[in-house]
Amino acid sequence: HKLVPVKAGPVPLTMGMSSIGVFRSTAFSCLSQLQGNERGVRETDAPEFIHQARVSIRRLRSAIRLWRPLLPEDYVSNFDPRWRTLASQLGDTRNWDVFITEILPPIIKAFPDHSDVQRLSSQARSHLAACRKAAQAAIKADTYSRLLLEFTAATLALAESRKPPITAFAPRSLNKRAKRVAALAAETRDSNPEARHALRVALKRLRYALEFFAPLFPAKRLQRYHQGAAGLLDLLGRMNDGTVAEQLVVQAVPGHHSDLVRAWLAGRNDLMLAQLEPLLAEFLSHPAPWEHG
Repeated sequence: HKLVPVKAGPVPLTMGMSSIGVFRSTAFSCLSQLQGNERGVRETDAPEFIHQARVSIRRLRSAIRLWRPLLPEDYVSNFDPRWRTLASQLGDTRNWDVFITEILPPIIKAFPDHSDVQRLSSQARSHLAACRKAAQAAIKADTYSRLLLEFTAATLALAESRKPPITAFAPRSLNKRAKRVAALAAETRDSNPEARHALRVALKRLRYALEFFAPLFPAKRLQRYHQGAAGLLDLLGRMNDGTVAEQLVVQAVPGHHSDLVRAWLAGRNDLMLAQLEPLLAEFLSHPAPWEHG
């Protein structure tokens, strides 16, 4: 039986559900993705399992944040930090993996005989192995099993409420997220990586919310808007990988040995920066698919 990484599936959602009912369905959909990747994380070195496990936790934390106004305070304060801790235990593996599989190969090709690049490559591999061990330990730990059980029980026990109806809650939540994206887009006109990172986080939250609420809105309009967000996120993600790579280079080969690689990364970043403005403008020109008319 071959293990296959599990991607996020559509959230089961029906029109008569309460807003808390939709949250419950969303949370369990995220847990199902996480548990579908558990064995792959524990038993293999294939990076996609850890990546998809992280995606499921990110989606889950995004759902908790989205429904926060309707959730009990102690539910949020108990579970959100625990999910955040687990996500960070899995996070470093993904960063090193992207670095080794996507960032390093073109650098090695450009400077095949350079000793600093060779040193960087071997250091990166040993960092990756250590991080993977830590990620596997986190998924095998009792802390993880306890988190799954307690979170499931608490989510099942959430009190139902007819108010606000999901048809009011969803557009209101999406508007709030879209406004945040537009405000941050105005701040990313320069090449500031912090502003870009904030935009990427806000855009991800908007995208997840769109995916959670997808059955409520016209598919065609939603798809166009979603594709625009996905294209923008892809570019911002690659730019972020470059920023993370710069930090990893300094970690792996301290001192002036990293100068060459950092200069190469800066050049790559400038090329992507030129693509950002038109993609942003195009995305912001789309009408919101959750608004009638």
